[in-house]
Amino acid sequence: MFLDALTQKEMNKVESSGIHKIFKAGESIIEEGDNGTSFSLILMGRVEVRKRLAVGQHKSLIELGPCDLVGELGFLGAESRTASVVAVTDSELLEFSREAFQKVVDAYPMIGAKVYRGIAEVLAKRLTSNDETLMDTIFWALGRSANKMPNIDINIANRRKLTLKQ
Repeated sequence: MFLDALTQKEMNKVESSGIHKIFKAGESIIEEGDNGTSFSLILMGRVEVRKRLAVGQHKSLIELGPCDLVGELGFLGAESRTASVVAVTDSELLEFSREAFQKVVDAYPMIGAKVYRGIAEVLAKRLTSNDETLMDTIFWALGRSANKMPNIDINIANRRKLTLKQ
């Protein structure tokens, strides 16, 4: 969990800055494109993160559960929500606004450092997973399986430039 580095006392301080929210199955938690400056910790239930494709259509990106985060990009400064989040089951979340959390960071800088590091670790894991999903999507779009593809050299350090070698 992203808060594993916190002591129980530190965790209590973080929790006290959050707002407990309850969502019924099917209820929208975050809407893609909306403004938002908070993140939420899932306490109970399952939620689906989805990307809008066309009017009335979406692509499910991932299903998350207890101890997972949603909305962290908005919290960190993204101008608008990059995906929607919908409760799959009745769910309870603890929401942290940027402003309320900043008060905790101002009073307890070490807590802030631990939480921001935890968020960075979550984002790094998701980025790695997204790289794999992107490659699967490219293979699917080209109508080829991964083992039938030509040799692909991916140079991540060079801004994900794909070069096909025949």
